[in-house]
Amino acid sequence: MSTLTELVRFGQMGLGSQGETVRQLQDVLAKLGYPLRGSGYFGGATDTAVSDFQRAHGLTPDGVVGPKSAAALDAAVAALSPAGAAAPDNRPVQPNPAAADASLARPLWVTEAVNWLNTKETPGSGDNQQILDWAREEGGDIARSYTHDSIPWCALFANMILYKVGLKGTGTLWALDFATWGVPLGGATVGAFAPMKRDGGGHIAVVVGRDQRGNLMCIGGNQGDEVSIRPFPADRPVGFRFPQGVPIPVRTGFSTLPVISSDGHVSTHEA
Repeated sequence: MSTLTELVRFGQMGLGSQGETVRQLQDVLAKLGYPLRGSGYFGGATDTAVSDFQRAHGLTPDGVVGPKSAAALDAAVAALSPAGAAAPDNRPVQPNPAAADASLARPLWVTEAVNWLNTKETPGSGDNQQILDWAREEGGDIARSYTHDSIPWCALFANMILYKVGLKGTGTLWALDFATWGVPLGGATVGAFAPMKRDGGGHIAVVVGRDQRGNLMCIGGNQGDEVSIRPFPADRPVGFRFPQGVPIPVRTGFSTLPVISSDGHVSTHEA
């Protein structure tokens, strides 16, 4: 099989590319821990995985695979020790545990969400154009209804991270619509959408872990007027949901979540 470096000599890959070259790229990303299937189409999920890889390796995170990115991907795969290969003393060589990206336990929509950490509303009468662009890209009722960043945007953010990786969200700005969206889960897991009630409405965030004080750690938009990871009481979500058509985690529940340190000050401002 040709390396990616050899393949991109015939043209770089980006959103909308398709064919055997893209399938080989997706296979490489899957070996590095990104949950991709070899569809042969370069869609939003592949773009998110490529951008995340580029960011982690000091490359411009533009989602385009040219010579530099291809070489870095080839090097990362070469660093994986093949299972079952013979060591010099004939002992079995084990796969390198540090070579597989942490994305193995992190769905692509979480990767996309993390890329937008610290995105903030513009104070006063101004607007953050990036947040408005999310609404425009999603279209439909969201684009028609979302005209200023002073409008609560947690559901806009949740829909955006799904849209970016090619999955279907609720298509509305109502956080509690996520309570009946997708597939119900038996408990929390990394990547679970956690709809919650609050005074005057609802909130939607995505589970990324738990803290040392017994709180859920969730990433979401409009948490303190920005994209942030905040602690929430473990009993606050009205349920946990996963996107339709995505493999459901075998294990769920609070004890399965990775521990993320926090100051323990639970979120109280989400509007």
